[in-house]
Amino acid sequence: MISIVTCSVNPFALHSLKKNVRATIGVPYEIIAIDNADSKYGICKAYNEGAAKAAYPYLCFMHEDISIDTRDWGPLVIRHLSDKNTGLLGIAGGDAKSLIPSSWSCAMNSNEINIYQHYKNRSEPAEHIVVSSERPAAAKREVVALDGVWLCTRREIFDQFQFDEEHFRGFHGYDIDYSLQVGTQYRLYVVFDILIHHFSEGRPDRSWMESAILVSKKWKHRLPVSIYPSASCDYAFHHWKSMQIFLQHLLRLKYDRLTIIRYWFAWSFTRFFSIRRFASMGKYIWNNI
Repeated sequence: MISIVTCSVNPFALHSLKKNVRATIGVPYEIIAIDNADSKYGICKAYNEGAAKAAYPYLCFMHEDISIDTRDWGPLVIRHLSDKNTGLLGIAGGDAKSLIPSSWSCAMNSNEINIYQHYKNRSEPAEHIVVSSERPAAAKREVVALDGVWLCTRREIFDQFQFDEEHFRGFHGYDIDYSLQVGTQYRLYVVFDILIHHFSEGRPDRSWMESAILVSKKWKHRLPVSIYPSASCDYAFHHWKSMQIFLQHLLRLKYDRLTIIRYWFAWSFTRFFSIRRFASMGKYIWNNI
């Protein structure tokens, strides 16, 4: 019933994933692991190649460094996707995507997250992170962009929308881009009845930043988007909040002064332009360069 596609770089992690899926999925399944130990694939190409080999009507694209805690999670995925308006499931996402380059976490009102996060590069203990605009969290909450650690869809939807291996040749940006693709015709949800352990945290490096910029350029005629019917002033506030986070990333990643100023200008002169906010961002740059 479910074809699982993963881009594999670690045989031990893949073995653990296979063992976990066998014990928890609860429906007929197959695992299609695209060997990428020599980094010959970007994740989009690996996922597209894997999905082309899939035999079942439901597809789950997942990182190999996860473990699913929920027993019989397969029937839950199938039930969620049986709604023909539902196009994509995940375990973390945001209710809006700004025109400004950003991650899915720059929400307009709320992020929706249900994950047991472990840390490799930080000394913090693992934690179950549950964030939702509805308390207690519903079985699923709608979003516009999903994190790529775990994505599930129907085969018929993948036949309409493949991962963009032409533009996204690395390992970042593909999830937001795919979310925006599917979101043109279907709804996206974070599910709260399936719990996943993730054994590494994201690293927003320069490669991630360049992919975020690429997403904004590709989708500039559709962005911003939100699940809410928001007023122009709400989008403007979200735009400038995202701008500040964008500039913080550029400074943290030590982009040169000219590049930061160029991006500040490029993403300021939009329909959300405001002299006061533009000046405020300029002052922020001046104080931090």
